[in-house]
Amino acid sequence: MPGLDAGEVREALARVDASRSFRGATRHRTLLRHLVTRLLAGDTAALKESVIAVEVFGRPAARFDPVRDSIVRVEARRLRARLAAYHADEGRAAPLRIELPVGSYVPQLVAVGSLPPGAEATRRARDLVERGEHYLRQPLSQASLEAALARFDSALREAPDSAAACVGLARTWLNLATGWYRDPAVASEHAAEALQQALLLDPTQPLAHTLLGALHNQFQRDWPAARRSFRRALDLAPSSAFVWAAWGCHLNMRGQQAAAESALLRARELDPLYPNARVHMVNLRIGQGRIAAAQAEWAALADVAPDSISVVGLGAVLAFVQGDNAAVLAHYRRAAERLPDYAACHAHVAGALALCGDTPGAQTALAAMSARFPGQPVSPYVLAIVALRMGDIDQAFERLNAGADIGDPNILWALTDPCLTGLHADPRFAQLVAKLKRKRRLTAPAPAAPSAAPRR
Repeated sequence: MPGLDAGEVREALARVDASRSFRGATRHRTLLRHLVTRLLAGDTAALKESVIAVEVFGRPAARFDPVRDSIVRVEARRLRARLAAYHADEGRAAPLRIELPVGSYVPQLVAVGSLPPGAEATRRARDLVERGEHYLRQPLSQASLEAALARFDSALREAPDSAAACVGLARTWLNLATGWYRDPAVASEHAAEALQQALLLDPTQPLAHTLLGALHNQFQRDWPAARRSFRRALDLAPSSAFVWAAWGCHLNMRGQQAAAESALLRARELDPLYPNARVHMVNLRIGQGRIAAAQAEWAALADVAPDSISVVGLGAVLAFVQGDNAAVLAHYRRAAERLPDYAACHAHVAGALALCGDTPGAQTALAAMSARFPGQPVSPYVLAIVALRMGDIDQAFERLNAGADIGDPNILWALTDPCLTGLHADPRFAQLVAKLKRKRRLTAPAPAAPSAAPRR
């Protein structure tokens, strides 16, 4: 807190504490006081969800589960809104503002009289957003996503009204969720909050509407709402390869292959070398059973994005549908080498060993994965595929249903994934499909998109 006196901070906190906005909000006064006190002590490392849950809300440390208990995230959102209302009304003349940036539990203290020029703050925020987007373009890994997250968070500290920073934050949280680098239930809530802020700041942000569509589909399984968001994004950015590719991906996820192909071909017209569009096209060709075309698309993808982990993963799927189990194992071993700290890759190695007839080796690999990544969540969808390859159909269905219940963002691929065709004849698969076609709720509902005229 360079340039800010601790006494001034305590005075500002006392003014907030005594305000009409906070007078009846005991829980929010307590939370704000805790956050500011930790900040003054230089102990920002303790400003994380698990610690706040214990120290502020009295949750038992040994039993607190942020997936099942969202009290910290919910109350932080409410505190953020209450602070904004206070500063817009009775606190508008306060010499020091206490703010809580989106997606953070570390308060921001802003001396109003020493605010930097708006243009300079905006410039710094824009630079941080550009650097965050640079990390999002790197080969997907937890390190690159965490680096992006830090840049977007810093951008919001420079300019809390930066819609681009909110969009970047949401995009990063969704990538962390879909890759299971962070718990999807928690990460998707942070993404929803960032999208809500982005759309409040700028309802015409096409990327925000695109990400909102993904959130509705993969986490809420609300296809009508997802479709509205994607169509709004296409209205706003009809020449965006990103939007068309995402639309094509989610259409394919829902089994609408003809519409998905049209969208992905449009994305390719707009940006022939956009890797994500090519990734989704390989998935589509596999789902269509056009294996020769999928192989050709995969070879082109490997040429333009050789470092993409998607190249390795899709290579394994192609090898599986062609019955080349040795190649499946080779691909997944290569994936585990590239992402040694990603548990799902090691789970897939175990499944591939089972495909090759080495059941003891598969069991050893799973045990080694559990020992190497204690407590790290792994997608139930991935574990279901592994169980199926090990011949345990009951466990495969147990994992798939668990994924459906907890909102595994990968679970909708069960509708089209050739790796699960061995389950289609079982009556339980029809029951799973019915479950996946029902909506589910996030702990924090996703923001509603502004209304728009329907696409023609």
